[in-house]
Amino acid sequence: MTVECMPEPFTLRFGTLEIDLQRYRVLLGGRPLVLPYREYALLVYLAGRLGQVVPKRQLLEEGLGRHDPGGLRMVDEHIRHLKGVLERDGRVFIEEVGAAGYRFEPAQSVTPN
Repeated sequence: MTVECMPEPFTLRFGTLEIDLQRYRVLLGGRPLVLPYREYALLVYLAGRLGQVVPKRQLLEEGLGRHDPGGLRMVDEHIRHLKGVLERDGRVFIEEVGAAGYRFEPAQSVTPN
């Protein structure tokens, strides 16, 4: 899979997923996704670290700008919802890496049951 910048300088594209950083808009397969701000912020943060495992605490503090200890559970809940929205078309974009954190890896496919 190739990752390319669109002609517009603030759009990231990962296959069928487009993240427009200037307009705060996410498209999946050409259809707009409605994401709460925190989930959008987590998606942008992870997409900016393509292939890297990002610890939950780092997502909380740098991705969301929060420092409360109970926030790690909040990160898990937002990521779980975000994964559910993104995986509707059969692609996995965010992978949980045990207790280490999460990785944005858009090249994976979900096998139908």
